[in-house]
Amino acid sequence: MAYNPSVLRNVLKARSLTRAALSDRLGITVADLEDELQREPEPGQGILNDIAKELALPPFVFYMRETPPLHDILPDFRSATPAPSAKSRSATEAIQFAASIQRAARESRAPGAAELPRFRTEREGKAVENFALKVRSHFGITVEDQLDARDARSFYVLCRKKIEDKGIFVLHDSFPEADGSGFCLADDEYPVIVVNTKQQTRARRLFTLIHELAHLLLRKSGISDPFVRHNSTEKLCNEFAGCFLVPEAYLPHLLSGINVTENPTPDFIARVARRLKISQQATVLRLEELQIFAAGSHLNWLRAIHNLGNPDYSEKGGGANGPPPQEKVKLAKYGFHFAAVFGALLRHDQISDINLFRLTGLKPKFQRTYFDYASSITNNELQFLELDDD
Repeated sequence: MAYNPSVLRNVLKARSLTRAALSDRLGITVADLEDELQREPEPGQGILNDIAKELALPPFVFYMRETPPLHDILPDFRSATPAPSAKSRSATEAIQFAASIQRAARESRAPGAAELPRFRTEREGKAVENFALKVRSHFGITVEDQLDARDARSFYVLCRKKIEDKGIFVLHDSFPEADGSGFCLADDEYPVIVVNTKQQTRARRLFTLIHELAHLLLRKSGISDPFVRHNSTEKLCNEFAGCFLVPEAYLPHLLSGINVTENPTPDFIARVARRLKISQQATVLRLEELQIFAAGSHLNWLRAIHNLGNPDYSEKGGGANGPPPQEKVKLAKYGFHFAAVFGALLRHDQISDINLFRLTGLKPKFQRTYFDYASSITNNELQFLELDDD
C-alpha cells in the first residue's frame, strides 16, 4: 500500500491544525517538513512515525485508501461559536481514551445509565434553580452530605460516586489547562465526563464535574472551562452548577453561624468556600449572584489574587508519604462506574482481561485488585477516602 497524502490533509483539517502548527510541534521548519513529505518515492518512515505520534494516530493510517473515522473531534465551548479547535497531543489522547471506554461499554452491551433528567435550554432564573435542585435530589446528594463532608476533597469524592452510581462514567486525565478543564461525551446510555486533573484543586474539579454534568443533561458533548463563558450554553451550565452546589434553599444550613459581610475579603471568601466545600471562585460568583455579596465582589476578588495566583489551581497532596497503592490510583483515574461495569463483565467472562486492556488501557495485573477495592468501599468510608492522582 502506498503513502496517501490526502489522509494527512484530512486529519489536519479535522483537528483544526495547519502544516505550520504541525512543523512547530515537530520542532522543524515548514520548509523542512514539506521536503520530507515530498520525498520520492514517498516520505521516510521516520518522519511519518513522528507525525503519527504527534497526532496520536498509528502510522499505518497514512497508507490507508481513505481517512479513518476520528473519534476525538469535539466542539470547544470556550469559543463564542462552539466548534472544533486545535488541541495538544495529550488532550487528543484523553478524548480518545474516553471514547474508547464509551465504545467498549457499548460493544460489550453493558447495562446503560439510568434515565437522566433532560435540561432544556429555555430554562432561566428560578427554573434553573428548581431544576438543579431536582437533579441534585435525583443523584441523592443531600445538604447533610455537604455539611458532613470533611472538606472539598471529601465532598468531591461523594458527589462523583453518587453521579457514577446513576451510570455516568467519570474519568480523570491530565492534559494542558490551555485545552480546558474538562469535557464530556453525551450519550443516553453511556455518558462520559472527563475531569482534567492538571492543577485544579478538588474544589475546582467539583465545579467542573457539575458543569460537565449540565452538558450531559443538555445532551451537548464538548470541551469546557467553566470560567470561560463566551456563549449562552456555558453561561447556562455555570448557572446550573452554581445552583446545584449551593442551592438557595440550603443556604441557611450551609452558612449557619457565619456572619456574612457584603464586601468580603479574600480571606473571608476562602473561609466561606471551606464551609461550602466548593472553590473560592465559585463561592464568590454564586453568593454575588444571590446578592449575599455585593455586586463587583468577584471582580474585586480577581484583582486581589492577581499577583498571588489563583488558589483554585494548586493543592497539597492528601495521601500518605510514598507512592499511593495502585488500586487507589486506578480508582482515581477510572472511577467507580468503570469498576462496576467492567468488573462484572470480567467476572462473567463477557470480556477477557487482554481485551479489556486493549480497549481501555487498564493492564491485567491491576484489574481485579482495583475492581475488588472499588466494590469494597462502604458509604462511611467515602468520607475518609483519599484518591491521589498518579
